[in-house]
Formats: sequence, C-alpha cells, structure tokens
Amino acid sequence: MKKIILSFVVVFSFLMANAQTDSLQQYLGKYKFPDGSPVTEINVSVDNGTLIGGSAMGSTEFRKTGTVDVFEIVAYSGTATFKRNTEGKVIALQVQVGDINMEGAKTEGLSLAMLLPLFRLKE
Repeated sequence: MKKIILSFVVVFSFLMANAQTDSLQQYLGKYKFPDGSPVTEINVSVDNGTLIGGSAMGSTEFRKTGTVDVFEIVAYSGTATFKRNTEGKVIALQVQVGDINMEGAKTEGLSLAMLLPLFRLKE
C-alpha cells in the first residue's frame, strides 16, 4: 500500500511540474524594445520550471503574482506584464522597474536563450 501511495505521489508531482512548465511556454520568446530603452531585448525562457528574463543587463526570475500574466521581476523589484491580442496570444511584454516603463513586442522565431535549457546536461 505504501508503494502505491508513493508511486502516486511521484507521478502526480511529475505531472504537476510538467503542467507548470507547459503553462509557462506561452510566455517564451524574444521581446524587442524601442530604441532608447534601457535594454533593446529580453529573452524569456524556462529553467527548471521557473520563468527567466534575460537581457544584456543580466538574468532574473519572473515570479508569479496573484494576477494572470503579471510577474514580479525578482532582481529588480519590478513587474513584467505580458500583453495579449484578441485571440489570447501573448504579443508584448511591459516592464516596470522604478520610474522605467517600457513595452516590447514579441518577435517570432526561437532565441538561443529559449533553446539552452533543452541542451543542459543531466547529472
């Protein structure tokens, strides 16, 4: 009986981790910001079930908040808000950190930052 319960817990945990990662897939991509912005682009990827935003200034976790499509930018104490079109597809990213408020459009295609977790060696 203990083995059955343990097996159920392991399978359930695996499914929940995959579901969480799958739900984050909609945000992945490269977001281009207007000329003159503090960063020209941000690559959004998933690493071990965590949404990561990376730019020339470094990488940081985007932590879920209580609001759909709004994430805390952990290292910079700001917010990342993903914008959707009428079909519900993510098309832009608004970043607010201090007095900086910028919005970048999602570009099509894969970025290197999105592919790196796929090639990470397992220990």
